[in-house]
Amino acid sequence: MKKQKLIFESTQKELEWISSIKLDEAFDLLIESANKTIIESAKRKQKNIVDPFSSLLIAHSFNLETATELDNLENSSAALRGISNPLGKFHQSILGSISGWSDHDAGYDLECVDKSIIAEVKNKHNTMNASNRAKVIEDLETAIRQKRGNWSAYLVQIIPKSPRRDKKLVGRRVYEIDGASFYALATGFDNALHELFDIFCERLSLSDSICQHCKNVMASTLPPRI
Repeated sequence: MKKQKLIFESTQKELEWISSIKLDEAFDLLIESANKTIIESAKRKQKNIVDPFSSLLIAHSFNLETATELDNLENSSAALRGISNPLGKFHQSILGSISGWSDHDAGYDLECVDKSIIAEVKNKHNTMNASNRAKVIEDLETAIRQKRGNWSAYLVQIIPKSPRRDKKLVGRRVYEIDGASFYALATGFDNALHELFDIFCERLSLSDSICQHCKNVMASTLPPRI
């Protein structure tokens, strides 16, 4: 299989709320992790037993005409299942590089002493089932009980279930919040997550058609700019 390596192009555009060095470091780590995920998914596919009935059904459902099309689709599906974790780490790294914030990565993901906030970051709302979500909330409650002072905890879903800014209490001093709202809270810039998306789109070596498509997707999955 020919592997498509993800790369990004440097840009002079900067964000006011994070240093260009930290931004570059986060992108470098993301691309490295994504490439590794794609390679590992291909290796796992080779080791796994392929269900020929499933292959036939996929080919029929997507109107595929060649074995190459079928192989590419199956490889892409395997890679997509693993790509969410590097993206979650990317957002954790970006948020942990904001002034006053730190990448905690032990028990919970982020901490801001000045704001008395800790947070756990998930890339997408459906990366947790009900029991996982309950365990995360319980762990956050335990963590803030061990703090001195009036601390709060946030369960962050970068891509929420509905494209709206929302913050709700889900435990004792534990809030569930969408990514756009949390980025605004952490940076002081209402549209920080949208600004990050714009730079993300600029840096990746993609066609104008793909970038526009992804911007259309963003409009339906992220809360609108303020």
